[in-house]
Amino acid sequence: MKKKYNMKLYYALFCGLFFLILSGCTAVVPVTDENLVTRVINQYFQAINNVNRDKALSYTITGGAAYEATNKFFDTKVPLAEQKNTQYLYSFEINTINITDDTARVSLTYSFRLIGFDEITSPTFNDDFTLKRIDGSWLLSTAPLAS
Repeated sequence: MKKKYNMKLYYALFCGLFFLILSGCTAVVPVTDENLVTRVINQYFQAINNVNRDKALSYTITGGAAYEATNKFFDTKVPLAEQKNTQYLYSFEINTINITDDTARVSLTYSFRLIGFDEITSPTFNDDFTLKRIDGSWLLSTAPLAS
């Protein structure tokens, strides 16, 4: 009986120590509107860079300006780049995020490179992207893409 008790105690201590170590190794990013907006911007540009129209559009308001700009980019710029065996690769830096109620204005600096065509780099653009909170999710309402 004593051996069974010792094994249960050992197992409980091991599990407790394991979870204590595991919890100390992970960083928890608080869920704030700024973090959620940043995540949408990151995932949007990642989808653009991965040439994934459906994924990029999923971060926009259907029928809105960002939706139309994204479709236009995929309809006009992506086919031209593919004909020349190149690809757009956007990089960006968020300067500020201002949130009022259910609207966020994100000021960012961005540029793109054309990969495969002597890696041409664009000038740097400063623009504002806007997002709206719809049913608890942040979606792009405007996303001016330079190309």
